[in-house]
Amino acid sequence: MFLMMLILLWCAVFVIWWYLKPRRPSPPVYPGALPIIGHAHRMLGNVLQLWQMEKEVYHFCLENGGIIEIQLGPRSVYVITDLDDCLTVANTCLDKPYIYDFGKQLYDRGLVTANALIWKPQRKLLNPAFNQQILNTFVQEYSLQAKRLTTKLTTEAGKDRFDVVPYLLKNVLGSVYKTVIGVKPNDHEQEMTLKHYAHATDKFFAMIEDRLFSVWLHLPFIFNMSYLKKKQDAVVQFLKSTTETIIMNRKSERKQTTYADSVPQATSGYKPILDLLLDIGEKQVFTDEEIREQLDTIIGAAYDSTTRAMTFCLILIGTYPKVQARIQKELQEIFDDPDRDLTRHDLPKLVYLEAVLKETLRLYPPVPRVGKSSESPVRLKHYTFPAGTTFVLSLYGMNRHAVWGADANEFNPDRWLNPDTLPDNPNAFATFSIGKRNCIGKQSAMMSMKTTLAYILRRYSVTGDIRNVQCKCDLILKQVSGHYIGLQSRT
Repeated sequence: MFLMMLILLWCAVFVIWWYLKPRRPSPPVYPGALPIIGHAHRMLGNVLQLWQMEKEVYHFCLENGGIIEIQLGPRSVYVITDLDDCLTVANTCLDKPYIYDFGKQLYDRGLVTANALIWKPQRKLLNPAFNQQILNTFVQEYSLQAKRLTTKLTTEAGKDRFDVVPYLLKNVLGSVYKTVIGVKPNDHEQEMTLKHYAHATDKFFAMIEDRLFSVWLHLPFIFNMSYLKKKQDAVVQFLKSTTETIIMNRKSERKQTTYADSVPQATSGYKPILDLLLDIGEKQVFTDEEIREQLDTIIGAAYDSTTRAMTFCLILIGTYPKVQARIQKELQEIFDDPDRDLTRHDLPKLVYLEAVLKETLRLYPPVPRVGKSSESPVRLKHYTFPAGTTFVLSLYGMNRHAVWGADANEFNPDRWLNPDTLPDNPNAFATFSIGKRNCIGKQSAMMSMKTTLAYILRRYSVTGDIRNVQCKCDLILKQVSGHYIGLQSRT
């Protein structure tokens, strides 16, 4: 009884303090906050409802000055869609909120989860691995994987609509494994190991999602005693040991053979990113553990987001026959020989296909938001925030900002064909994030997706209906229903 009275007294004091505390000028508060818990109750529900609520938050932000407040218990989080304020936060707040620590058990000093002091020198070291000259050597491998995909899709052509995600996922994994790790074409055992690795990565992401939506598990001492932590430990141990074995085997190969003898024969001598990381390690800049963390981060960040983006693109192409006809006309003009392989010189010529892909990524960014944490006071256009403030940059909202015009929420690839119809603000297209901590793999992702889509659309016509698609969003924006497509052979 006495304990209950103390709890009630504490709640009463907290409520009085909450309403009487001095307040600085602050942004509009999103409707629906309750005393003490704020908007935390809105995080309850299924994954479809949560993504619908998140979109509503972003649209409210767009309509109310570009910055709003969300209250999670006694803590405030500020959602931003204003393009200039987003850039200010992106460039001044290089650290991430504590929820990014949920992935540190595996990724730690990787580019996504590292703190700013670690991220800066590591990003500088990794930039050369993603320059255009290196990426150009990957195109033949992207092409090879895309040809295999179109062959496998023949089993679905002319039938009912089907789920294309498993096919695209296998295609992307093949490209990532070959260009990042350098798996040899006939190394079946290692390919099977990497499939298990991908499955385990999905499990790890699902566990992060479970923890994210279980607020009590945000507290480390509670999480460390939970059954979820025990399951996560086992998955992380498998992922780490898999990557460590790959690194160890590759280091051994490099000692025993020359590079020319050990690269995959079908790739015309491209240098996998793992080898570039090992080159850095041999200069005693990266430890083996840091190489492992970067490798896990690159693979984890690449395959699911790329798969989902291409799925959205195919659905949209199937929804708009005129768009599809223009793409296929462009492909016919570039590839007069229907059997000719795509090369790196063809990619810049795929102007309309790139416009369609960019418009897809604008409307359906695979990662619709990023978190930022301030280490010092942040001054924006209308508000100043103290150190320790948590921000959410809505990439989804920036991509639908009013600067895109009255049709900002509509699918219109033509907007990308005329510079005069594009926003003057370069930060309006934020799919790959903005500022200093933007996505290092932006160009490689675009090249891979353009190559794969070109092969599919050279061989098949697509049907789909974006109006039927329902999505969820944990770490990645994903289709959960209504996303099946149909294929008809063009030959």
